[in-house]
Amino acid sequence: MNSLKRLFIAIVLVFAGQSAMAAEAEAGGMFSLTLNKEFNEYFSANIQNHLWLDRNFTGLERYMGGINFKTTLVKKYLYFDAFYWYRYRNKNGNEHTHRYQFGLSGGYALPRVKFSGVSKMESNHVFANGNAPFNIYYWRNRVAVNGILKNNDKVSPFGGVEVFNLLNWREEFNLSRGHENQKGVELIWLDLGVDYKINETFTMTFMVREQIMFFSPKYSTMLGASCRINL
Repeated sequence: MNSLKRLFIAIVLVFAGQSAMAAEAEAGGMFSLTLNKEFNEYFSANIQNHLWLDRNFTGLERYMGGINFKTTLVKKYLYFDAFYWYRYRNKNGNEHTHRYQFGLSGGYALPRVKFSGVSKMESNHVFANGNAPFNIYYWRNRVAVNGILKNNDKVSPFGGVEVFNLLNWREEFNLSRGHENQKGVELIWLDLGVDYKINETFTMTFMVREQIMFFSPKYSTMLGASCRINL
């Protein structure tokens, strides 16, 4: 546990320092609970609940609840994923979103390191401030590396990068958020953290996420804690 604590403290200091140097930066928190069920070696599903805080932990950034279905295409290497999310945000008024995601995920494992990736298309059906609903589309890609510490198979440090590529433009909505009229890479997530496997049922994750917004330049550091329960 001492090595886990030292690693997590180092991660916090590095990311917090980077955020503090940014022209416009804030801190927040991410908390989640996942209930996962593997029905067989070809099909699994999970239910997730997420709560995010922003404005230096003083405001509700979002609540999200969702369900994920995963089907094996190539055992141990390639999977098809389908997600549904409901998201509530209170930025610039009330915003309700129905989110749908479809894509491929996979990985390759070595004795002490695992490489993984996800590529998915995302459709957001947004209801904002009582106005007519509209759709925003993204192509999201994530790559990550997980490792297992020597003589400690319970602790797995990880790092990941996820890129959000905006495929369409909702001018009046995005201009109200201070974004310029453009498409392309809107957001990047940089993640560092550790998974701590308590037993075969419970896994805790502690992480730091640096969010980099490009359309309206902004940086935010999110500290996260989550629990995954295998049913």
